[in-house]
Amino acid sequence: MISDHSDLVRQVEFRVLYICTANMIRSPIAERITRMRVQSCAGDGWIRVGSAGVQGRGGMPMHPIAAETLKAHGAESSGFRTRRLDGSLVEDSDLLLAACLEHRDAAVALHPAASRRSFLLREFVRLVRYVPRPFQGHYARDLAGQVSRAQGIVAAAARLRGHIPWQDPLTDEISDPAVTDSGLLASAAEIDEAVTEIVETLIGGARSGISQRDAG
Repeated sequence: MISDHSDLVRQVEFRVLYICTANMIRSPIAERITRMRVQSCAGDGWIRVGSAGVQGRGGMPMHPIAAETLKAHGAESSGFRTRRLDGSLVEDSDLLLAACLEHRDAAVALHPAASRRSFLLREFVRLVRYVPRPFQGHYARDLAGQVSRAQGIVAAAARLRGHIPWQDPLTDEISDPAVTDSGLLASAAEIDEAVTEIVETLIGGARSGISQRDAG
């Protein structure tokens, strides 16, 4: 039985949280590009996207060059304010995607139970490519079903850790870019490629998964 309105909202929302250092460049770029991709894939309404930083102050605007970079990608930057990562943000998220290992570790330190929902951004992309059908190919019709399916993809990705070809975690990191137009454009392109694949997978329009035989 649903006890209150917050329980109902929780059943029909899948919450994604991006994490970087100060929540001024990498994570806001990922957040706003993801929102744009979600809307274009008809997932708007049940995927809720946010971001936070492990350091810095809350309530600040994103870096101005990051805002210009988003504009160049066709994404919206207005109304953004930084947030400092805390335990409640971690606990409330269904999927936590970090730029670097230190950011993922900070999230898990705040709420250890979130370890199986916390990934490096590019690590999660690699893992979901091995998630077998029906997760990859199934499209749930109702909101609760869509949320449940997305949560199942996250759980399946976590179970694949240690069961796919090993890769140095440092190669999955998205390093702090040079704060220049070209530096942020390159970083945004890298982020966009990753989040687009994730959105397609979560919503159900994903590319075919890699077979378990290929997963080795």
